[in-house]
Amino acid sequence: MAASPMSPSEVPIRGLPLQWRLGLSTSVIVTLVLGSLTFFFQRSEVARSRERREGVLAEAAAPLASDIEAAPDVSALRERLGSFEDAHARRGDRHLRAFLRDADGRPAVGRSDDVPREPPPGSFRARLEVVTSLLRGGRGTLEVWQDGQEFEQTVERRWRFWILSIAAAIASLLVSLFVAYHLLIERPLRRLVDGVGQMEKGYWSGLEIPRGAWELRWLAHRFRNLGTQLEETVRRLVEAERRAGPEQPVPRIVADGDPAAAAGGDAPPAPVGGAHVRRRLLRRTLASRCRFLESQDPKDAGARAAARVSWERDVAEADRLGDDGLKTRLEDAALRILEPAAFEEIRRRLSTLPATNRTWLRKRETEIRKALADGHVRHRALRYRVKHPAGIWRKSHAKGLALDQVQDVVAFRIVVKDEHDCYLALKAIHARFEPLLLRFKDYIAHPKENGYRSLHTCIKAQDGIVFEVQIRTLDMHLQAEAAHWRYKAGDGLPGGGPGGAAEGNSARDVRAPAL
Repeated sequence: MAASPMSPSEVPIRGLPLQWRLGLSTSVIVTLVLGSLTFFFQRSEVARSRERREGVLAEAAAPLASDIEAAPDVSALRERLGSFEDAHARRGDRHLRAFLRDADGRPAVGRSDDVPREPPPGSFRARLEVVTSLLRGGRGTLEVWQDGQEFEQTVERRWRFWILSIAAAIASLLVSLFVAYHLLIERPLRRLVDGVGQMEKGYWSGLEIPRGAWELRWLAHRFRNLGTQLEETVRRLVEAERRAGPEQPVPRIVADGDPAAAAGGDAPPAPVGGAHVRRRLLRRTLASRCRFLESQDPKDAGARAAARVSWERDVAEADRLGDDGLKTRLEDAALRILEPAAFEEIRRRLSTLPATNRTWLRKRETEIRKALADGHVRHRALRYRVKHPAGIWRKSHAKGLALDQVQDVVAFRIVVKDEHDCYLALKAIHARFEPLLLRFKDYIAHPKENGYRSLHTCIKAQDGIVFEVQIRTLDMHLQAEAAHWRYKAGDGLPGGGPGGAAEGNSARDVRAPAL
């Protein structure tokens, strides 16, 4: 079961500091990885050293085995076993014992009658088969022991050195980690936290870009931009609320070098004569291509090539014709072939989204009409639209959003008489619904560079679903369409979603899906 989200007012519980969590996690990982590797290597080296020592002992005992087989009696056996032990003692190999076992494995002959049954713990042992009539059954085993206490002490020292090496490696790693943390993370993070605390108190300019890790500098930069954006949005929202008072001229900024925007925009030329015939033929051709794409398999290479052409060219042609229905069909048909998995996922989500239900849309429409009536705002038109899958795909890729973050899947457009009524309508909508402050845009007082003008606000219904409301006059709507047409005529890029013109071309420079 997923954990319940933390409420905005709930203060996170202070836990173990980051530097200690980093240190402990690093120590555990280094100990497990480095320690395991070196442990198995060290153990295998100790085993190989013991095998080598026992091999040398067996080679030294080989001549003795030949002498034992040639011995005429038991006393000769004892003599040769004693000579072997004395010779190795003179060479420094102390605590070396040699004796014979019979065919049943019992001690039979040694230098003396005191023959131990088992060697001391840690001793080296070598065994050689011998054939002699002096043993019962005519066969036996020459067994040589050598005390391994010195070797065990050497092994113990090696293990102590291994432990010290691991401890030194972890200690040096922790020291370097703490130094790097202090220089690159702790100091800039403390300044960042202090700056955010100042922002919480309303001092937006108190956040400085700290030195240190670039991730923290980038995070501080984004925090500062967020504060500036929030402050600017709230300022514009307050200005918009003030304009909802007694009617007054609305100052607006016109893009430099755009006389068409200052003049109110120019509409696409009306088709006359042969142009009308060409438009009709073009619409028929595009409709035929759309039906072709809708009937093709996404795995077909020819269909994918045709879909890419439609995505990059035919959608824009349908948009120039002003046929939103045909443009939407072409765009969805092309996306279904180029990105079948994404298309099906978006369509599945749309089918389960309550906001796409006609009953939900009609209920919100009724609420908006009532809000406008309560605010004494007369509107000339009220429409709604639901983004089609290709429009959602374009928006999410253009702005780097997850599908769940696209908040204008559902949008209502309110057309009123004049600019003053735009702000009255905005005030009425905000009085009825909860607005999302950072999603408010006043493109009337601050038009886009292409001359686009409108009020955009995202609001939340009582059921928690967020949707967008656009408020404009009829002249603004015609100007938006003209700006959109000029944009299309200039670059020939494929169009955005069905609400693209209303969005001021905010999601139109999207790269086509990959083949």
